[in-house]
Order: sequence, then C-alpha cells, then structure tokens
Amino acid sequence: MYQIIFSKKALKSLGKIPKDYKTKVEEAVKKLSENPFQLDLKKMHSSSEATHRLRLGSYRIFLCIDLEAKEIIVANIKRRTTQTYSH
Repeated sequence: MYQIIFSKKALKSLGKIPKDYKTKVEEAVKKLSENPFQLDLKKMHSSSEATHRLRLGSYRIFLCIDLEAKEIIVANIKRRTTQTYSH
C-alpha cells in the first residue's frame, strides 16, 4: 500500500474544484494508494512538477511516485485547458 501525500498546491486546487469531481478525485487517489499502476497513468517526459499524470474527466492529477519509499505525492490538480501542460 502506498502512502498518499498532498502538496499545498494540490490541496488548494482540490478545494476549488466542483463537488462531483472532488469525489472522483478522492476515489481515484484511494485506488492509487492500493496500486498506482492499475489506473490510466501516463509518464510525464518534460515536467518538473510531476513524473506521472492521471486523467480524470476534464481534470488532470499530477503525481510524483516514489517506488522505494512507497509514496505518491499529489503535486497538483488542474482542469484540462490549452495551458495545462505549458511551462
């Protein structure tokens, strides 16, 4: 089982999203703690913020996964727009 850690930025973003998506995010994070690779994770190639991302409807959850420490850091949660992946 992986430990989930939310960054301050992710907690702030979570507080701003609609309630129905907040519930979906919480369910997805719970599944991630059991096995992070059972969901539709994509490896990020050029992001300094995160190593992986999870698509959840129109939102993206950006994650850093530490396999040795068995930790998943939720770096940020963003609504998918044209600016989501830009630096």
